[in-house]
Amino acid sequence: MLVCALPMMLGCLNLINNAALDLDFEYAGVGCFGAAMVYVFSMVTGIAGLSFSKKTYRYGWCRTLAYIQIAAGIVLIIPLLPYAVLTLPPLFILTIFYLLALGRQEDY
Repeated sequence: MLVCALPMMLGCLNLINNAALDLDFEYAGVGCFGAAMVYVFSMVTGIAGLSFSKKTYRYGWCRTLAYIQIAAGIVLIIPLLPYAVLTLPPLFILTIFYLLALGRQEDY
């Protein structure tokens, strides 16, 4: 998640200019900026997962961050519209892998 987040954030920021000039989709530029901020938040989620990797009592907190990240990505589909296909798939795939990895850990 950490390796993919920075290039995708930069890619979303590069799309803002094209999306803002697209007259068919009014809020696509704002959606691209929001997607870039969700990728910044995914870096926070990834760092939290790494820092609490062997502390099973903190997995609930890491899951909460991942669920917030998924919810923000779903909300961003509305303003992004066609740009969602370009920006959001890595976010959803890596967050689902993150949640599956947290789910496989034993909770004490």
